[in-house]
Amino acid sequence: MIEARERKDSISEEVSLGGLETTVGFLLRLAQVAVFKDLLAALKPFDLRVTDLSVLLVIEATPGLQQRVIGEVLRVQRSNLVTIIDQLEARGLVRRGPVPGDRRAYALSLTVAGEALLQKAKAAHAQHDRKVLDALGKVDKAQMLAALERIAAL
Repeated sequence: MIEARERKDSISEEVSLGGLETTVGFLLRLAQVAVFKDLLAALKPFDLRVTDLSVLLVIEATPGLQQRVIGEVLRVQRSNLVTIIDQLEARGLVRRGPVPGDRRAYALSLTVAGEALLQKAKAAHAQHDRKVLDALGKVDKAQMLAALERIAAL
């Protein structure tokens, strides 16, 4: 592992980024990769991906939502969300129920197993979040989140 790290350091010393290292988008991308890598490691014991966790959190917070709404809120393409919901349902974490007045749509809710797994995953997520905030130092979390929301709205 040390050899790979040393190789990466020597490569980065040899390569100029041509100014990328001073651009917001590039640094946000590097930060996103690092944050997701750490979050994936935190979620691995639960066999969850980041999007799986996001879907479960939204369903927990708003039971009965239709898949379409979850996809819109999380900006997940319909076909990808169907696959995610299928997998979560196959694992017994989510159930699809009828939507009154719309036989083509499904209302989503967590199963007891889904609620139990989500509670454990939320604890791991909170620990990950603290790690990320610690890396930020004395940055005000509320201001940072507000700035990220403004960027996400571009």
